Amino acid sequence: MQAAGQVEEFKQLTLRKLEDLRCPDHRQPPRLLFQGATLRDISIRLKACCPKLAALANQKIAGR
Repeated sequence: MQAAGQVEEFKQLTLRKLEDLRCPDHRQPPRLLFQGATLRDISIRLKACCPKLAALANQKIAGR
């Protein structure tokens, strides 16, 4: 698989982990911004309505 395909697969797998997540207080979903062209260079910026949602999203991304 080429780098672009691997990056896209990584993005989709990560987004799927969060697809049902909503803030328990504000009912807002987290938002992710991906940057980088290869798996080695990729970074993820997480936007959340509050620290509680950010912590929940990080746990889901990490698989905990």
